[in-house]
Amino acid sequence: MAPVVAEIALENKNTFVVVKLNSGNNPKTIQKYRFIGHPTYLAFQDGEAKRIAFKVGNNFEENKKNLLEKILGAIDVEEN
Repeated sequence: MAPVVAEIALENKNTFVVVKLNSGNNPKTIQKYRFIGHPTYLAFQDGEAKRIAFKVGNNFEENKKNLLEKILGAIDVEEN
């Protein structure tokens, strides 16, 4: 999924920020947001975390489209 997430980040860099967290180095954060497995996707807006439920498939473009829809559905994006 890393290539999918990287492409989403690049294509949407003016809309939202994507970050990757090393769970081994951040146990308090993992505990705070109740990460239950890897990967775990969260969307933050105004300090509030929203878990993104996402099922990984075999098709890159389909994964990208589905994950992007989940991200945009979890946050309010202002159109310019």
